[in-house]
Amino acid sequence: MRYAVSLFAVLVSVLSTACFAQWGMSYEAAQVAMAAHDPGAEAAALEVEAAEDQAKALSSLYRPTVIASASVVAYEKTLSVDLSDTKQRILDETGQFLDTLPGQFPPAFTSIVNLVAGRIEEAVPGLLAPLPDELRYRAKDVVVRPSLTAMMPIYTGGALEAVQDGAAAGVLIARGGQRTTASVNQVQLAQRYFGLQLAQSLVSSAQNRLDANERHLANTRAMEREGILPRSTTLEVTVLRDAAQRDLQRAMREERLARLSLSRLTGRKVEAVATPLFVNRTALPPLSEFSQAAEINGNGQADLAQGQVQIAEAGERLARAAMLPRAYAFGSYSVDPQSSVPTEPDWLVGATVSLTLLSPVQRRRLVSAASARREAARAQQRAAQDRVAGEIERSHALAESARTIFLSMESSLAAARENLRVQEIAFREGVGTASRLLDAQALLATAETQRASAAYEYDLSLAALLAASGIPERFTDYSRRDDRMFIDDK
Repeated sequence: MRYAVSLFAVLVSVLSTACFAQWGMSYEAAQVAMAAHDPGAEAAALEVEAAEDQAKALSSLYRPTVIASASVVAYEKTLSVDLSDTKQRILDETGQFLDTLPGQFPPAFTSIVNLVAGRIEEAVPGLLAPLPDELRYRAKDVVVRPSLTAMMPIYTGGALEAVQDGAAAGVLIARGGQRTTASVNQVQLAQRYFGLQLAQSLVSSAQNRLDANERHLANTRAMEREGILPRSTTLEVTVLRDAAQRDLQRAMREERLARLSLSRLTGRKVEAVATPLFVNRTALPPLSEFSQAAEINGNGQADLAQGQVQIAEAGERLARAAMLPRAYAFGSYSVDPQSSVPTEPDWLVGATVSLTLLSPVQRRRLVSAASARREAARAQQRAAQDRVAGEIERSHALAESARTIFLSMESSLAAARENLRVQEIAFREGVGTASRLLDAQALLATAETQRASAAYEYDLSLAALLAASGIPERFTDYSRRDDRMFIDDK
């Protein structure tokens, strides 16, 4: 699924290339291009995939482990059996039997029975003589032993469950890292995308100021030639024209750097941007709505903190499990009994219970350390919650402040434009001074810069607010609303 999404993003980015050249890169297209280009996002996605695979791999730890093996074994076995006592016992028992044998027959046969018994008694030692007093057996061979071995945990004191919970926490941490990366990227994109817009606005303002200074310098020179203005006034206007030229060069340099920065982030050469700096006239929803969104949707920082808590809790259970008994069932089967050595069984099954009575590691100290880590993780989680709440409060306040400043600049901007118009007329009529005219130009440039900066601060704060609330995707909704205002609105 991840590869399908990536492929879709690449296709959309490629298909949008022609539009970039003609209309400029929209903010949505910049998001797609950044997602397809950013190696950090790719790494975060791979971390999630790895964590999910690891959790799935550890999801069935209570299933039996069955191992098929084949061993090549060379062995030699020597057996020694003492037969001397056995031979003597046979002689004694045979003699006792023969002594009682005549009494078991009628008297008429007594002589015959005694004769037969006597001969048997004489023959028995000869019969046993070939048997050695000690029997030695030696077996020597090379065999291939195929076998099946199975082992299944029955009770581990919660150790296996702790391992599984730790793996699940690893997935949560990986997803938290992915969401954090995405949120940071969204804020960074807003910073660079609208930063380029701000830089272009400053270039336009600096260019307008330079053009106005060029016109005023030309008028000043003409009025000097006619004897209306002194030479000092012309020099003063020349100095201000040169300063405006340097301001324009500085603004153009900043604009080039901003363009390069956005190009590096998106992986595409940015010729123009299509989504302008904007401010929504309507006030943002109340702070509580964004706080509730953060609680419902979460965010990367919250996921990371929760994952650390779960890992610490799993570590504590794992430390406690080391103090409890463990039980396992096991079995083994020889696939080819003929290849087994004489002392080995053809199969065996059983169960074992073990309890560590003495260990070189102080297990109670390990439990205490794990409990401290759990409490530390919970404290860090509370700190993360406070940090997120602070980010939401700060971003909400900055966005609202920037929106208010932007709205208040409408009247200031109109007044600055009217003041400049009046000063230009007065200067042409010879009743105004150059200093008043240049001051009016500076006031207008300052107002325009402040209004553009307020719009930039609003867009950046809005992106940070939505990212902290766990809803960064809603930024495009605000950028498309009907109540948008732009910095070039008259």
